[in-house]
Amino acid sequence: MVLFIYSAIALMAFAANSLLCRMALVDGAILPLPFTLIRLISGALLLSLLVRPTKTELSNMLSMKHSKAAWFSAISLSVYAFAFSWAYLEMDTGVGALVLFATIQIVLNIVAQLLGDKVNKLTLLGISIAFTGLVILLLPGQSAPDFTAAATMMLAGLGWAGFVFSGRNSQQPLRDVTIAFRWSLVWCLPLALLVDWQGSSVEGVLLACLSGTLASALGYALWYKVLPELGLQNAAQAQLIVPVFAMIMGVVFLSEQLSTILLAASALILFGITLAIRSKKIIKKA
Repeated sequence: MVLFIYSAIALMAFAANSLLCRMALVDGAILPLPFTLIRLISGALLLSLLVRPTKTELSNMLSMKHSKAAWFSAISLSVYAFAFSWAYLEMDTGVGALVLFATIQIVLNIVAQLLGDKVNKLTLLGISIAFTGLVILLLPGQSAPDFTAAATMMLAGLGWAGFVFSGRNSQQPLRDVTIAFRWSLVWCLPLALLVDWQGSSVEGVLLACLSGTLASALGYALWYKVLPELGLQNAAQAQLIVPVFAMIMGVVFLSEQLSTILLAASALILFGITLAIRSKKIIKKA
């Protein structure tokens, strides 16, 4: 029961990132750049309290020395965070989460195949179905999201996929996530000194802080606490609920509309990804 509660809270926290970002940007409470800077900086501070830096890490930070993997992870995280915020200027909460999630899963599956993972017909079918759902969602029409915003969210998905890929063999995932957040400060802190904060309201700053601390830092901490018990396959399937949570939050808190096309595309994407994940489980059992 405790595992279920912790898992549900972590997944709702991930979905809340979409809601908090959209809430902050839709009425102009804050602009994307300051929102992202606050999110990354506040997330880095809280994660650093949860995962204290070692003497070696502090020495590496002061001397600007770290592994290429750590730099790649920090850059990927920042690409995701900045693109995520800009995309939500023109996208509904649920649609943005769905495009992000679909892009991440499709990219990770393609990369896995390129690296030699076993691929069966079910995996290919699942990815094809998910991709079809994404295409349907983005087809021109009244319910279609803004193309530039959708492309920017796909860039965010690429960034997050790179972030996940960089930590695929991590023995201490929460510590590695914390290091990525800390290293993002290398460019976030100078940008924070240069950015114009005059257009940022108290509400916008608060929403950005909530996104960085509760939805990001504590969300990751909870997720990596339950991950060993869930297992990677179950965790991947559990994350299918994140876009659904985001859609519900958008409807409840921002009165967003769910079109027939959005629901149909969502069903195809989630079914396709489920099929791809399940097919990997079948391969392992064989």
